[in-house]
Amino acid sequence: MDFRLYASILWRFRLIVAAGLVLAIVAAALSVVRIGPGGVGYRQSELWASTARLGVTQQGFPWGRLFAQPPTSADGSVSGGASGRDQIPIANPDRFNALAILYAELATSDPVRALMLGDGPVRGQIVATPLRDADSGVLLPLIDLTGISDSPEGSVALTSRGVDALQRYLETEQSSNEVPSSDRVVLQELTRPMHAQVFRPRSKTMAAVVFLAVAFATVALVFVLENLRPRFRNVDESAQTPVSSAARRRTA
Repeated sequence: MDFRLYASILWRFRLIVAAGLVLAIVAAALSVVRIGPGGVGYRQSELWASTARLGVTQQGFPWGRLFAQPPTSADGSVSGGASGRDQIPIANPDRFNALAILYAELATSDPVRALMLGDGPVRGQIVATPLRDADSGVLLPLIDLTGISDSPEGSVALTSRGVDALQRYLETEQSSNEVPSSDRVVLQELTRPMHAQVFRPRSKTMAAVVFLAVAFATVALVFVLENLRPRFRNVDESAQTPVSSAARRRTA
């Protein structure tokens, strides 16, 4: 493979090569951005995500108590002079873990989305995930609710709206079904969506593909023109002809 010959051919058609490279750069840029009446903008949106963490619990901070029921005396009365707040029974912790799975599904359900739409258009997506312990794999009474949108501000706002809608839906259903306050499940916001991170950056694959396609097409055009007008091949043949004639005369 004679690289010097190829380089000479490209240099011969250097104006076409230069024009092809400029066209490749412009085409690659236009595959990423668009020019319109509003100015220059990206063709593909960058997606951002922010997350809020919810705890599935009940009133009375059950994680600070040892007994499922307040201790009672022999006659059945609450011992120790416990107040009404202290008499709230503690649910089985496994119950909260199972409810975390259910509430994660409710977070993306149609009723909750309808509540969100009551506050305005929903621009983005809500994803809710029940958490497990990383080492043991045990399900935890925790839910990560993530809002995905095309801007950091939109992502944070969407996550906050999702948390609010899920809490309102739960409270509305509890009230309409007359669930006693002491028996109600509480969704406690443990971590608020303060910051957003890039969820999906803008892809540069299309720009690279367009640039390479135009560059290869330019090189192919140059070699097609060389085959139609083979200057270097004619020079080689003309240089070989005198040598061949002289060799024939010496042989004769």
